[in-house]
Amino acid sequence: MADPDTTADPSANAPHTAFVLGGGGMLGGYQVGMLRALLEQGITPDFVVGTSVGSIQGAILAADRTVNAIESLTSFWHDALTKKVMGVPLRSVLTNLVRLRPALATQDALREVLERHVGSNTRIEDLAVPFQCAAASIERSTARYFDYGPLVPALLASSCIPGLWPPLRIGAEHYIDGGVVETVPFTRAVSFGAKEIYVLRLRQRELPLKAPRLPWQLGQTVFEVSRRHRLGQVINLRPPGVTVHLLPTGEDLLEPPDTGLYTTVQQQLEVFDRRVTAGYQSTLDYLNATDERKTATIRSRTREHTSPRHQLQDRDGRRISLSRPTSALVRAKLARFFDLFDIDGDQRVTGAEYTLAADRICLAFGCPIDSTTGGRLHAAFAEFWAGLCREAGFDISAELERDQYVDALARLTTDPAGYDANVLPAIAAILAAADQDRDAVLNVDELRSLLTALRVDTADIHAVSLRLDTNNDGVLSIDELDEAFCDYFTSEEPGAPGNLLFGAAQ
Repeated sequence: MADPDTTADPSANAPHTAFVLGGGGMLGGYQVGMLRALLEQGITPDFVVGTSVGSIQGAILAADRTVNAIESLTSFWHDALTKKVMGVPLRSVLTNLVRLRPALATQDALREVLERHVGSNTRIEDLAVPFQCAAASIERSTARYFDYGPLVPALLASSCIPGLWPPLRIGAEHYIDGGVVETVPFTRAVSFGAKEIYVLRLRQRELPLKAPRLPWQLGQTVFEVSRRHRLGQVINLRPPGVTVHLLPTGEDLLEPPDTGLYTTVQQQLEVFDRRVTAGYQSTLDYLNATDERKTATIRSRTREHTSPRHQLQDRDGRRISLSRPTSALVRAKLARFFDLFDIDGDQRVTGAEYTLAADRICLAFGCPIDSTTGGRLHAAFAEFWAGLCREAGFDISAELERDQYVDALARLTTDPAGYDANVLPAIAAILAAADQDRDAVLNVDELRSLLTALRVDTADIHAVSLRLDTNNDGVLSIDELDEAFCDYFTSEEPGAPGNLLFGAAQ
């Protein structure tokens, strides 16, 4: 072998476009549709990395990154569903119980289907596109990325669902499903130098979690908390120069996910076809959207799938108003907010001053007033002002004095419906104006600009940034910004991070 060229640029062979395929078991049909949309649009990978079912689909794609891969993926799924690879035969359960095996069934059926569709002797290095898959090593308690050697054992390790199948031994180690450590192996693509990363994650229907009521619900809840936190961190902590596309699956278009335990093979095949269609259409819409629409879509989904602290509910799901007597601390904070809008200092605020405040925010972020983002900000501020006037009992041409303004703002921000309709759009619009790279979160530089515009002292910006980043992922999301504003408007805790939004704590 020739000596390596030590003068060569180490990034010269780095992949430009990577596909990252997450796990999700029976939801894999969405991923097939997402891939179809990408390939039909001429978007192909230079590098593929997957975990769990995403590893299997990634391997089939890496063997042929053309549209022909969709036919291969569809054939695999029809075979896998027909053979009931995730089935739990009673005989198998009894045998494993008698022999004290830590599983309900074996991977024999999946192995047979994989060998038929990817080849029993295929090696990872034989694939047309560089491919890796993640599994979780029990002995090392960490992720293991397979990038060489026999393909089928690597795929079986990556998709080895704990409890359903026993840990798979390869060499001296035992492996379980890669989703345990990397539900979406995004960091691997970043580590190998990819600059354009398409993330095909499954299980996007992230409804708010509830505290488990039964012992057997605890494990799934713990896993979901860990999965969601980890995914948010790895996506948001990407280095500069990396563009990430979080592709929508279209899961919101269909019925709740089906585990396949209580349906016939024919029903599962029909659900698979519907999921392919939903994933295809949703991803196609994303690819055809403008950057502004992509950002809005991400924000709306984030909002839909989270439960901010001010949106309290009773046991029947009805929203609870937070209306209560306003404390001296909260009134002081609301009065400070009044001062921000009392631009001429006459102790009155008008709609014109709200318009001027929107102009100043646009100027602070270099956002043209007549742009889409600028227009959205002005519209949101106008609605905010209209909501205040309604609470105060005046029309929008009124001038609100300090006490009138504070009273109206207190009522508006402690009413969940009023907050969502009038305050939250303004918060989202401020984030959109500050979000220069249009990724729906604020990075360090963008957050610094925002806090400067909100009159936080320069010396305090770093400390305030750390406190507002409540999940410690290096960026500020709409949920964290929402939480901060909610703290500022309603929290009676002097130490609440949101109290720092407009300068020193009150």
